[in-house]
Amino acid sequence: AAIIEIVGTLRMKSDKEGLVPGDLGLRFGYPSTEEGQQRMQLAEIKNGRLAMIAVFGFAIQEFVSKQGVIDETPLFFFPLLKTLHEYANSG
Repeated sequence: AAIIEIVGTLRMKSDKEGLVPGDLGLRFGYPSTEEGQQRMQLAEIKNGRLAMIAVFGFAIQEFVSKQGVIDETPLFFFPLLKTLHEYANSG
């Protein structure tokens, strides 16, 4: 992931015009019309905002419960079979 970020940063610093953040030249499934591109950019912004709200929710949950989110919701952070095995054998 870091390599992709470095490549994107280097491309943005180059003198090429028309590059936007997140554009690494990978056009698989990316719409070619202006309207479609604006829709995709709006969707990306909304997804980023939703992710920020989720992380903020994790922080609030840890503050209120005084227990780490990873310990409280292991289904999201550990392998499913391991988690179910621990739940089944916890008594």
